[in-house]
Amino acid sequence: MGIKKWIGVLAALTIMPAAASAASDTLDGKALYEANCALCHGKTGEVSDYGKTLKPFPARNHRAIAKLVSRDELRRIITYGVEGTAMNPKKYTLDALQIEAVIDYIQTFDYTPNLANGKARFEAVCSTCHGMDGRAVTGIGAKNLVYTNLNLTEIVHTMRYGRPGTLMTSKRHQLNNTDIADIAYYVNSLRYMSNPANGKALYASNCASCHSSPRSIKLIGNAAETRSISDLSDRLLDLRIRHGRHIDRAGKKVEAISSDDMQDIIAYMRKEAQ
Repeated sequence: MGIKKWIGVLAALTIMPAAASAASDTLDGKALYEANCALCHGKTGEVSDYGKTLKPFPARNHRAIAKLVSRDELRRIITYGVEGTAMNPKKYTLDALQIEAVIDYIQTFDYTPNLANGKARFEAVCSTCHGMDGRAVTGIGAKNLVYTNLNLTEIVHTMRYGRPGTLMTSKRHQLNNTDIADIAYYVNSLRYMSNPANGKALYASNCASCHSSPRSIKLIGNAAETRSISDLSDRLLDLRIRHGRHIDRAGKKVEAISSDDMQDIIAYMRKEAQ
């Protein structure tokens, strides 16, 4: 090998570690966040003074929802921005790996929810449909939040984007991220953990005279051919027990069952019908 080729090889070996180090530096999520996001969102993920002045909507608090928004959603927002806001696409200034590094850093943020604020904002914004206690006994058809199967991330997503085809509209411009996070944690705190053992006793006293066991129950109507008890949602089971032909037979005995007791009965029925 000629002297020129040896010089070229040595030069390449000398340059490679420096290049690798430079590439590694660009994946420092904290540094990338501070360089590309902190102006509006603040170095700690809380909105900066400048971010609060942005029009038509202020910047969002990253710290409040860092662990409540999916990685896919964060990637989409950072990559493509949010139309109609000051959040512009970062795909022109950050590559795909750098965006992942920024997300990694955002997800290190911690947030302590304020349940008192969550309750106050829930009552002001959500109670018209979901009721002051979250049980949605309002006649509008909203979801009973005490028995919802949604997790915190899904609750936050629903508030931010609404539910197409329902009265649940997006609240992301009505509520800031702190309010959304606080409401999500408050709603989660309303959950009632059903008690199948209590449900068994309630079933024995209210249902067993006609239905010896949940397994013996035969569905009627449009669910009879394709569904079993296990396939029906809690809402449908509750409706079938409290209304329709069943109410003519069970009468006031069924009407007197509280929501919590009914949930215990449903939990027992599901367990036994498996």
